[in-house]
Amino acid sequence: MTYRSTSRFLLEGLEGITVLLFVMITWPLSRRWFNNWGSTICERRRKWVGDTFVMAAKETYTRAIDVDASPEVVWRWIVQFGLGRAGFYSYEILERLAGIPVRNVESIVPGCQSLKIGDEIKLHPKAPGIPVGALKVASHICFGKSGPIQMTNPDPNRSWSIYLEPRSDQLCRLLLRSCIDSLRKPSFFKRVGLAIGAPIDFVMEQRMLRTIRRLAKSEGS
Repeated sequence: MTYRSTSRFLLEGLEGITVLLFVMITWPLSRRWFNNWGSTICERRRKWVGDTFVMAAKETYTRAIDVDASPEVVWRWIVQFGLGRAGFYSYEILERLAGIPVRNVESIVPGCQSLKIGDEIKLHPKAPGIPVGALKVASHICFGKSGPIQMTNPDPNRSWSIYLEPRSDQLCRLLLRSCIDSLRKPSFFKRVGLAIGAPIDFVMEQRMLRTIRRLAKSEGS
């Protein structure tokens, strides 16, 4: 397997710390723009497969980026996502500071090229895995659970999905969408956790999308 170079690791780490500080400071004013980062009005208003996992979403965000590669090429990178797999394609320094022992892979991992509905992907060694609720090759991976909310479901219930939309034979849209329900048992600490987690999610996810774009483009070129 190929890993990012030391120079890229350090430069992206510095970028991540800088972006995180900027986003945390400006979030009250910039939240709406960051939640809609890169997406079009049509993409935000569209009903996506993973949206059905959250019956009445209190908040929805859609982030998107153009990729100079076909959905089939990009799929090979997103299907191997996860801890113990190819990693998260984001700021490795920030991931390690959060207690995630990850090394983000910069090559296709043959042993991680398959997923099926019901498989669980780990995001943190101390957190339960998130289940694959819907999947279509070269189209989408949706994480979450359909059906009635159980007490074992995370609070708030949410879906987190990655979509590929072809634009031509060698161009596609890579979208990330999340729907978040209202808290079932609101508490001060849960509200604070959500408030802090929202800007962090943006920082890590925009880097993930940009890294996947870079890797898919280099593979297809």
